[in-house]
Amino acid sequence: MPAFRLKMATQLGEKVAAEYGFSQFPVRPFDIIGKKKIRVEAKPSDVKGVSGAMIFAGSSATIVYSTEYDNRGFENFSVSHELGHYCLPGHPEEIIKQGGAHFSRADFTEGATSIEIEADHFASGLLLPSKVTQNFLDRSQVGLEGILALSDAAECSRTAAAIRAAECSSYPIAVIVSREQHIAYAFLSDGFKQLGKLAFLKKGTVLPDTLTKRFNADASNVRSAKKQCGETRLGDWFGGPKGIELDEEVVGLGSYGFTLTILSSEAKLSRPDEEEDEEADLERSWTPRFAHGR
Repeated sequence: MPAFRLKMATQLGEKVAAEYGFSQFPVRPFDIIGKKKIRVEAKPSDVKGVSGAMIFAGSSATIVYSTEYDNRGFENFSVSHELGHYCLPGHPEEIIKQGGAHFSRADFTEGATSIEIEADHFASGLLLPSKVTQNFLDRSQVGLEGILALSDAAECSRTAAAIRAAECSSYPIAVIVSREQHIAYAFLSDGFKQLGKLAFLKKGTVLPDTLTKRFNADASNVRSAKKQCGETRLGDWFGGPKGIELDEEVVGLGSYGFTLTILSSEAKLSRPDEEEDEEADLERSWTPRFAHGR
């Protein structure tokens, strides 16, 4: 999917948060949904496998969200994801064309379709607006502890906070999500990509011999949401320059069954002014369409 479409989706999420008066953490997606007159229902906790649904019936809209994990951060992200399907250009039309109901697996899950990825980025922008996130990260510890604090402050999922931190931080950060001995997906900050010519971590790739691999070998580490930290080298994960040392911090994601790994360095990189100019130009060039009275 083109990067500009994901940036547009993120920017629209930020616009919606600002439109409803949210300029600091936490953004309250349930409040926004209520003001938009969208019906919202909790899916029974014993119904497994999906995070939520967006349902269009005539002129009405209903968001259904999962309470399966009893996790407020995950629920906030899930309903924000569904709100993305409501607000993003073309999404309502696509859902209506498919029969009016769309079931989602939100939170940057592996193997997501383009419509799901866009909704994830909308949710990320809504819950974690760029300026608020950058200001928070500038005052926080680099790496996992700062990301966990961001997740708590924004009341969103840890994986969403990690990916948004990589997007907004001025430090090199890599976010790697794994299950058992295999990589589910990875996200690299622009600063991390500047560390050298790096191999792409494909879904299903066996984890290298690292702290993460040893952590995942004991399933109780993941179930109990334990944390471990150590050091690694860039070359161990991505090839590239062998001598670059990184912090490797790992946390289990509990009942999700996944592990979150953060690779980071305190070699701070500047945010070029032209990047902000580019984002402003992109924002001005895109006028989103709002269907169903939204």
